[in-house]
Amino acid sequence: MDKNSLWVIIVEIVCGLVCIGLGVYYIFCGAATQVAVFMLVGVGCFVVAMRKYFIMRKQKKDKEKDEKDDTSKQ
Repeated sequence: MDKNSLWVIIVEIVCGLVCIGLGVYYIFCGAATQVAVFMLVGVGCFVVAMRKYFIMRKQKKDKEKDEKDDTSKQ
């Protein structure tokens, strides 16, 4: 896996968790608009980060499988 891509995924997860935390804070403050905005952004960031991670993991497995198949054919 590419180190830069992992850093991007980590930053997106942190951003998502912070936004979700702010959404929970605004639930107790009673600001409905901010709750909706922060919850949607937080969940969106988290989902995008997980999707990127699973795609990277699948690409890595496919690459290893292809390398294994190439060495077994020779």
